[in-house]
Amino acid sequence: MSFGEVLSLTISITTAKRYLKQAGLVYKRMRLSLKDKRDPVLFELFYQELEMLKVLEDQQEIDLYFFDEMGLTLTPKVPYAWQPKNQTVGLPTAHSPVLTTLGFVNRKFDLQSFVFQGAANTQIVIKCMEDFVAQITKKTVVILDNAPIHKSILMSSKIKEWKQKGLLLQFIPAYCPELNYIERLWKHIKYQCLPVEAFKNLDSLNLHLEKVLKNIKKYHFNFA
Repeated sequence: MSFGEVLSLTISITTAKRYLKQAGLVYKRMRLSLKDKRDPVLFELFYQELEMLKVLEDQQEIDLYFFDEMGLTLTPKVPYAWQPKNQTVGLPTAHSPVLTTLGFVNRKFDLQSFVFQGAANTQIVIKCMEDFVAQITKKTVVILDNAPIHKSILMSSKIKEWKQKGLLLQFIPAYCPELNYIERLWKHIKYQCLPVEAFKNLDSLNLHLEKVLKNIKKYHFNFA
């Protein structure tokens, strides 16, 4: 049923848009959301726990980091751009290997990252964790999600060993990606930091990504 049929009126699209704007609605891109799948109680409990961890870090009792993976291909993640009237700029698309970044970041944007070609797996995650734990200087809590490569038997077998070295893994509840701050950083990199020309080939993408990761504090991003 159309808008006009609901109101028993025949109106133009322009008039309909005007009525919708007067009703306080705006036309914008819809976003994917997992909120309807999450457990709101678990979300709130972990949110409060995260706030306590932030206080402990501010008191210099722990270090707090956020860990996750980001995959990029040669298809840009640029939804909007200034374009000439009556002309649509086409984004280049190409089949390509995935360029994967694994990273640890804290609230000061100290970023330790690992970039490689191909999809991440448990062995790669463990290697990155081993490199990370080797340089921590106090009890460190790492926030991460429940991806299968994070919860595998092999990964779980390393948790006790890392705990003895001062590294504690804290898994967020399911369907709560915003509790893992690095997710916001990856989104910012994909949509704001990488220019379209970075995606002309894999070498170019790798070069631009390396520059962004190296200078992440210059990209005017915050976790608010």
